[in-house]
Amino acid sequence: MSETDKIWTKSDGNDPEEIRVALDPELMSTTDADISNLSSPQEIDTNYELSEHHDEDTRDLTEPNTQIEEGNHRIILDEEVLLQAVVLIEDAYSYRTINHRLGANYLHVYRKYQSFPVVVFRITVILLLHLLAFIEDPSSLTKTSDLRTQGTRGSVPCWVTQCLELICLSLLLIDNFLRAYLTGYHYFVRQKWDMAAVAIITVSLLDWAVSFGMNCHEPLRCRRLLRPFFILQNSSLMKKIVRCLKRTLPEVISVLLLLALHIIVFTMFAMLLFPIYEVKESNVTHIASGNGSDIPATTPTVSGLFFGMRYFNSLLESFVSLLVLLTTANHPDVTLPAYSRNRFASIFFIIYLLIGLYFLMNMLLAVIYNQFRGYFLNSMQSSLLRRRLGVRAAFEVMRRKRYGAIGQNKNPFCDLGAGISGSVIKSLIERSLLPQHVRSSLLEKIKDGENQIFSASQFNYIFLSLDNDVVHKQLPAVRWFTHRKWRMIQRILVHKYFTYFGMLMAFTNLIIITIQLGAKYDSSFRENHSTLRIVNFTFVMYYMIEQAVKVWAFGWRRYLADLGNIYDAVITVALVIGETVSASLYGIPYFPSSKEMIAGSSSTTMWNILRLVNVLIIVRLFKAIPHIRSMSLIVMVLVDLLRNMKAFAGILVAIYYVFAIFGMQLFQGKIKYEPEFANKTFPCGTYEQMNYWPNNFDDFFSSIVVLWDVMVVNNWMVFLQVYRDKTSPWSYLYFVAWWLLSVIIVLNLFTALIMENFIMKWDRRRQMSETDSVGANTYEHLTISVHHSNVHSMFKDVLEEPTENELLSSLRAHRYLKLDSGPPCDTEFVPLLN
Repeated sequence: MSETDKIWTKSDGNDPEEIRVALDPELMSTTDADISNLSSPQEIDTNYELSEHHDEDTRDLTEPNTQIEEGNHRIILDEEVLLQAVVLIEDAYSYRTINHRLGANYLHVYRKYQSFPVVVFRITVILLLHLLAFIEDPSSLTKTSDLRTQGTRGSVPCWVTQCLELICLSLLLIDNFLRAYLTGYHYFVRQKWDMAAVAIITVSLLDWAVSFGMNCHEPLRCRRLLRPFFILQNSSLMKKIVRCLKRTLPEVISVLLLLALHIIVFTMFAMLLFPIYEVKESNVTHIASGNGSDIPATTPTVSGLFFGMRYFNSLLESFVSLLVLLTTANHPDVTLPAYSRNRFASIFFIIYLLIGLYFLMNMLLAVIYNQFRGYFLNSMQSSLLRRRLGVRAAFEVMRRKRYGAIGQNKNPFCDLGAGISGSVIKSLIERSLLPQHVRSSLLEKIKDGENQIFSASQFNYIFLSLDNDVVHKQLPAVRWFTHRKWRMIQRILVHKYFTYFGMLMAFTNLIIITIQLGAKYDSSFRENHSTLRIVNFTFVMYYMIEQAVKVWAFGWRRYLADLGNIYDAVITVALVIGETVSASLYGIPYFPSSKEMIAGSSSTTMWNILRLVNVLIIVRLFKAIPHIRSMSLIVMVLVDLLRNMKAFAGILVAIYYVFAIFGMQLFQGKIKYEPEFANKTFPCGTYEQMNYWPNNFDDFFSSIVVLWDVMVVNNWMVFLQVYRDKTSPWSYLYFVAWWLLSVIIVLNLFTALIMENFIMKWDRRRQMSETDSVGANTYEHLTISVHHSNVHSMFKDVLEEPTENELLSSLRAHRYLKLDSGPPCDTEFVPLLN
C-alpha cells in the first residue's frame, strides 16, 4: 500500500465508517484538471453510487446528509451542498441570476417561489390587476361602444373593484418582500426594477386610499398608469428589451430629428407654393342635373382657395397634413386639389414622399434593426454568462464536497475537491426540475461515465445540453408483413410518393371546388345532386380509404407518431361525418331521383353542410405546406414568432395599456352624439360624416380599439381632426406620440425580429440541406425533429463563450457563495489495516 493511501473514520455513536481516498497533490491544487481517466482503484477510489434506499422522487433535499456507497466504502454527502447545486442548475436553465442566498432554508423557499404553480399564481394576480380596467368606472360593460345605440352602461360597485385591487397590490407587495428575503438586502437594493416596484406599490396604495375616501369619484387615478410596470418587472426578457430600447433611442432620435427637419422644410415650401388664393368669381356655366333641366351656376374659378384653407392655412395644419401624408393615410386626397390646378404640383409631393417615405423611413428601420440587434446581442451574451455561471457554480460547490471526517480536526468537514463523480452528477440531474428532453439528453451523456471523475470543462460540456433546442425523437418502427405480396403493397403505401399523390388529389379537389363556385355558385348549394356534391362525396370517400390503408400499413403507433397523420385523420373524420349527415338527409348524390331545388328550412341545412365540407377540404390542403421547402420555412418563422415573441407582445400590451388609460383621462366624454345629428349634413371625410361613433375614449375597451385604428394609420387623420376640434390642437401630441412609439419604434422592432428569425432559419436550413439530401430516402424517416427554440436560440450561433477568468471572478464576487469549505484539514491519517 502506498503512503498516500489513508483511512478516515468518523464516529457518530454507531459503527465507524471507512473511506479510502487516493490523494494526489497535483489534482488537489487544480480546479480544472482532466482526471476523467483516473477512475481505476489503483489511481483514485472515489466512485460514488446512490444508495437504493433513497428514491429520487421521494427524497427531501433538506435532509441533513445522504449516504453514498460503493463496495465497502461509505460516504456521507452534505445535502445542503447538493441542494445548492440543484438550485444553481435550475437557475442556469432558466437564465436566472445566482445572486441570491444559498442557505438550505432559503433555497427550500426559493425553489417553491420559482415553481410553476407560484409563477402562474403571480401572473394571474398581475393579469387580474390589469383586467380591472374593463370593469372600473367607466366600465366596458355595454354591448357596443357606438354612441348612437350604446344604452345604459353597466357598472360594478366601487367597493368590489377597490377590494380586488387592494388584494392584488398586497400580494405583489408580499411578493417583493419575499424576493428581498431570498436575494438578501445586499442584492435587492441594487436591483432597480425591484426597488421601483416597491415604490410603485407604495404610491398605488396611497392613491388607492384617496380613491377609497372619495368613493371612486376622484378626477385622476395615476396608479392605473403604473400597472404595466409589473408586467415588465416579472419578465427578464422584457426588461432586457426595455433596456435595449433605451440604449437604441439616441440613434433613433437622430433619424427622427432628420425626419422632422424634412417635414418642416417641405411644410414651408408647401405654404409658399400653395397659398390661400383670393376668391374671384367668373360666370362659368356648369351643367347640373336637376329635374331634367340644366341649371347654370356662377362659381369661383380658383380651386386653390379650398386647397389652401383646408390643408395649408397655418404652420401647424400644414405640418400635420404632411406628417399624415408621410403615412399615406390621406394620399392622394391632400395632393388632388393642387394637382387639379397645376399638374406640376405633383412633383412636390413625389419628391416629398421619395425622401421621407422611401428613404428616411427605411433608414429608420435599418437603424433600429442594426442598433437594437447589437444591444440585444450583448444582452443575450449576458444571459449566456448567467447560464454558464450557474453551471460552473454548481460544479464548484460540488467539487468542494464536504464529507464526514474523524481525527483531531475541529472542522467537521474536509475539502476533497479533485472533481465530481459521475454518479453524483446523475443524482444532481435527476433531482433538478428540468424539461424531459433536457433531462434525457443530460442522462444520456452521463450514462457511460458514472464511474468516472469529471473536471470543470467536462462538467460544462455535459450541461451544454441545456442549450438544446432541437430534440430528435425516435419513431416507432414499421412492422413489415412476412408475406411477399402484402409487404410489396405495404411498401407502396408507406412510400413518400403515396403521400404526394394524396396531396395531388386534395389539390385537384380544391380546383374543382373553385371552378364550381365560380360558375354555379347558387345551384351548387341549392341542388340535391349538384356536381359539387358528387365531387365532394367522391373525394371524401378517397380520403377515408387513404387514411384507412395508412393505418394498416404503418400500424397505429407509427401512424399516430406523425402529427400530419393526426391532422389528416381529424379532418377526414369530420368530412365523413358531414357527408354522412348530408346523405342521410338528401340521399347519395350518385342516384338522383329528381333534380328539384331545395326550399324552405332544408335549404339552410344543405347550405351549412356544404359550406362546412368545403371549408374542411380547403383546410386539409394545409398539410402540404411542410412538404414545400420555401413555404415551410415561412410557416416555421411564423410559428416561432407566435411561440417565442411573448416578451415583445408584452411590451406592446404595456404600451397599449398606458396610452389607453391616458387617452381616457384626456378625451373621455369629449365626443357626444345628439339626436338631431341624424338629419344633419357634415363635411365629407369628417368623424361625423364617416360614422366613426363607435371609436371613442369613453371606456377602456373602445380606447384600445381607437389606438389600434391609429396604429394601422388608415384614416387616422380623422381622429386628429375631431379631437382637435373637441379639445385643442395640443391633442396632436398624444396621437403623434402614439404613432411614433407604436408604429415607428415597436412595429419596426418587430419587423427587425422577423428578419432576424427568418435569416437564422434560412441559414440553418441551408446548412442542413446536404444532410437532408443524404439522409432522405423514399420512405418515412426513422426520427422526427421537435423544436424547442426560444429568443435566445436565435443568437446562440454568434455568442461567445465566457472565459475562465470571467466565471471565476464572478463567483468570487458572489456574496453568499462560499467556495472554500473551511480551514485546511489537519486530521491525522492512519494507514489502512488489512
